Amino acid sequence: MNLQKIDTCLNADSVEFCPYEGLQQFLLCGTYKLEESTKLNSAECESSSELKEDLMKDKRSSTLCSSQKRNGGIILYKLIQDAVCRPSLDKCLSLDICGVLDIKWPNSPIENEAVFGLVNAEGYIQVLNLNPEDNSIETLAMCELSPSSLGLSLGWSAHKKLVTASDSHGNISIYQIDKEMSQVSKWKAHEYEAWITAFDHFNPDIVYTGGDDAKFKAWDVRDLSHPTFCSKRHSMGVCSIQSHPVNEHIVATGSYDENLIIWDNRQWKEPLDSIALGGGIWRIKWDPFFGTSILTATMYNGAHIIDCREIGKNTLSISVEYQDHNLAYGADWCRLKTEGKTAIVSTCSFYDHSLHLWKWNFE
Repeated sequence: MNLQKIDTCLNADSVEFCPYEGLQQFLLCGTYKLEESTKLNSAECESSSELKEDLMKDKRSSTLCSSQKRNGGIILYKLIQDAVCRPSLDKCLSLDICGVLDIKWPNSPIENEAVFGLVNAEGYIQVLNLNPEDNSIETLAMCELSPSSLGLSLGWSAHKKLVTASDSHGNISIYQIDKEMSQVSKWKAHEYEAWITAFDHFNPDIVYTGGDDAKFKAWDVRDLSHPTFCSKRHSMGVCSIQSHPVNEHIVATGSYDENLIIWDNRQWKEPLDSIALGGGIWRIKWDPFFGTSILTATMYNGAHIIDCREIGKNTLSISVEYQDHNLAYGADWCRLKTEGKTAIVSTCSFYDHSLHLWKWNFE
């Protein structure tokens, strides 16, 4: 059931509900817009536009033109729900940064602060803090990923104060977050764009990456000379990865090849299960309540919720398909408790710059 549709003004590409107890009503939306009126220096620069479209017109070009202007930022919303009115989002703050391509909250606060991270179109990773008392946001630290690159994704360790980030040159960087942010590792993980990176939820030494070279890799941060696992099961770029929130051995991946694949990290040779969704799978979000469903942002085919209750039995199925998107890049579950088995979900659509709030009932 659709609850609300909001115009974000600039193109919306990421939505992330805060997971912290007492702050789960807050949602961040990232926006990104390439100013098409900007004059470009060369035909090579002409090959760039937004996100996937931005980089795929000429995948082999990693030269970004200084004349290109990528606007965007983050918008903070607060979920309002009571016994009388249906749930809705109120805008609290809009912060101009530059184009934001990914936002992630750690699983828990850092030093009792409501910290989150983002990567942007100028090739930087930023760590910021939300002050819920006045709904303000301040930047705590910022580091450049790679010169002349775009920051594409980031993911937090569930066990250590570490964050991993990927960029458009195929590099992966890991940073330690203390009073300051310091780089502890950096390596070339993929030949082309490294679309996605994520820590294993249970093993803090394992980092997963996916690239435009169609490779899904696992790395042990104690020895980054080679991946511990590399698969080309996907036929196109791997752009989403997430560990299961409860089962320590289950990992899900999504790709531009439109397939969602479920893996067992004890036996990588053959996937446990898969399903075709009819669109590139830019985001994967396991439900945080039962771990029995996956929410996806399925690019040109809207958003989906997948029934994963019986993984490995070839029974993955689509529970719901939400089509009111022209290019779905962001998706997340709200962790606030609701009546019964109702979940509140937010997704966003790129070219029509819209943020959606909807609800779904677990069977």
